[in-house]
Amino acid sequence: MSDPEPSLPATPPPPPAVRGGRWGAALVAVLVVLFVVLISVHGAGRTLRDPPATVSAAITFLPYFYAAFVSLAFGVWTLVPDRRTPPALLAVTTMIGVVTWVPGWAGRGVSPEGAPIRVMEWNLRRLWGTPSTDDPTACAAAAIEREDPDVLVLLELSADELAHLQAATPMSCIQADYLGTGDARHGGLAVCARGDVWSLRWGSPKRYLDDDPWRFVIAEAADGDRVLNVIAVHLVPYRFAASELRTGVRDLATGDPDDLLALGRRGEATARAQGAQAAVLRSRLEQLTHPTVIAGDFNSTRDAALHTALRAHLHDAFEQAGTGFGPTIRFLDVVPLRVDFVYTTDDVVPVDARVLDDRCSDHQAVVVDVDLR
Repeated sequence: MSDPEPSLPATPPPPPAVRGGRWGAALVAVLVVLFVVLISVHGAGRTLRDPPATVSAAITFLPYFYAAFVSLAFGVWTLVPDRRTPPALLAVTTMIGVVTWVPGWAGRGVSPEGAPIRVMEWNLRRLWGTPSTDDPTACAAAAIEREDPDVLVLLELSADELAHLQAATPMSCIQADYLGTGDARHGGLAVCARGDVWSLRWGSPKRYLDDDPWRFVIAEAADGDRVLNVIAVHLVPYRFAASELRTGVRDLATGDPDDLLALGRRGEATARAQGAQAAVLRSRLEQLTHPTVIAGDFNSTRDAALHTALRAHLHDAFEQAGTGFGPTIRFLDVVPLRVDFVYTTDDVVPVDARVLDDRCSDHQAVVVDVDLR
């Protein structure tokens, strides 16, 4: 009887082919580079007090760049599903976006110890209204009457325009024009109180810097023993219009970048000025003993370094107690951005925050209910 022939070992199956080959590897490499650029810009925007104009512009639209990257990462993943890098980058980017831009839940469901105070902030843009607004003054007055705030911060209103609004909805106000000219026709900002409960004890305009006439308004509102400091701010704006942006881009495309470079230099100067003004506000807080609210148009989004610095000492009321993205303007009438903020000190608890739908201005009003600890 012959011995059985030894069996040969089974041949292992060949490894599955990696989809995409070289072009798939190139796609993944491009995705990694874009991820590094995105995270670098995000970090630079949060830390650089005087960022280059390109970084400031990128930070303004950062949530949209994150959304675009998430879409791109998902698209690459569908093309090369056997590679691990695209889903990993997709997960990390989504997590960062959720942590950064989804409002927190710390202020929701808080049972106020006393009657909440309603604070309203609104940039009314000289009561020019919008194309859909027949009577901007009546529109704004109706919204104020409906919301019935205790304290208001109103921006881009001259003394004459504020007087028209006061005739439509009674309130006591402290107003100052931005440059301290005293001209009743010049735009400015105001702190107001409505009704018999809260009243303004005192208030005055202050310069941010000794060598710069740009001003904010600080006031003290009181209801018996309850006292609330209110600071109305409108950080220096970027002084160019959408038409200048289009012209600059067109000049760059035709080989004449001077206009666009000039816009960039002006943008950098504005970012420096805004950072300096935010530093003054933080310094001013150290001199105040009562609970304080800072409200206004910061002409920047929450990812700018000045907001990172402010959040180190203050609470962003909308992030504490709001819902959604909370845009207050539309850039070029299309892109929603949040540039109007209400910040509070630790002894002011945001209970609810929302952005109104009223289209009385190119900005939408922010309404925040707070409770004094």
